[in-house]
Amino acid sequence: MDWIAQKLDTFLAAVVVAAMAIGACQSQAFIIQYLHRLNGQLSAAKVELAGIETGLRYKLMSDTVRKEIESAARGRAEALQDSYDSVAHTPLFVRPLILARSGDRTLMDTTWREFVPALPTTPGSVAFAVVGMIIGFLIYEAIKFPFVFLIREPKKRKFRKRG
Repeated sequence: MDWIAQKLDTFLAAVVVAAMAIGACQSQAFIIQYLHRLNGQLSAAKVELAGIETGLRYKLMSDTVRKEIESAARGRAEALQDSYDSVAHTPLFVRPLILARSGDRTLMDTTWREFVPALPTTPGSVAFAVVGMIIGFLIYEAIKFPFVFLIREPKKRKFRKRG
């Protein structure tokens, strides 16, 4: 019976460790897809801003209206650029935290709904997978500890005979 318990423990540990590794690796895939979408929106905003600055249609408008439209387009392009830079140019293990804190919620929701799981093989993804495995192992051991403590047999006291 002890052999079965050991094998079950090993199997459950492997499942938890693998799940955490895959989950951590997928976080990198999500960030890559989010940045791709954000970059597309940023490019569109820059094209729109350039069209406002040089387009004949906008030159025919009154200065106040054109300045308002140009200011709004410039603000959007700058906000998207700041959002992109804040995620793309941060250290690897800080990216998920920065994305959660300052990412565009609408874009994150859209990315999540259309997320395609991937097996990225970038060095960052491999590092996240390794960290995920370590965290998974620690979580498994922390969850297992109380059960092992309750199930184990108490140690028998050895008494010496007095002579």
